[in-house]
Amino acid sequence: MKRAADAKPSAHLLTVAEYMALDIDERTELLEGVVYSLLPKNEPHVRVIGMLSEILIPRLLDSPHMARFQEPLAVSGWHGKNAPEIDVAIVARKRYAVTPDASDSVSFIEVSDTTYRGKRGDRTYKIPLYVNAGVPSWIVNIPLRQVEFYGEPADLARKHGHVFTERDSFEILGIVIPVARLFDDEQ
Repeated sequence: MKRAADAKPSAHLLTVAEYMALDIDERTELLEGVVYSLLPKNEPHVRVIGMLSEILIPRLLDSPHMARFQEPLAVSGWHGKNAPEIDVAIVARKRYAVTPDASDSVSFIEVSDTTYRGKRGDRTYKIPLYVNAGVPSWIVNIPLRQVEFYGEPADLARKHGHVFTERDSFEILGIVIPVARLFDDEQ
């Protein structure tokens, strides 16, 4: 018979469905079944998200797609273990009971200032998760003032994917986004 002193604590990993049923007052995301608190947003991050919303929202109004900003998304489905808060998700325009999943998604954009690397970082964890779920993904890399594109798993082998500099533009659903506009210091 095991004694209580010999017992080891075990973690209960959540599914997306269990996570979405929780009433949490702070910004969190579910990664690998674990709920993590998110860092506060800083000004460069807020500015780039604002610029992306100014560009995308008007051009998607009459489209079968819409942009969702900084909301969790069930990347691997309701029984999966990942519901990251995606900075910008372009998804099918429809009413969702709770949140879309990868099958509803056209493209994801992560805005990365302090979250590029690390165990749960945008480049090291989130982008591979999205691309392997079949969703082409972008990183707005604020420190390097560039945008990186990862369209398929083979792109993950590249250090920065396909790079777009401030002289370039990139396109999502025919919407042209000038990279320089994202870093407009006049804001």
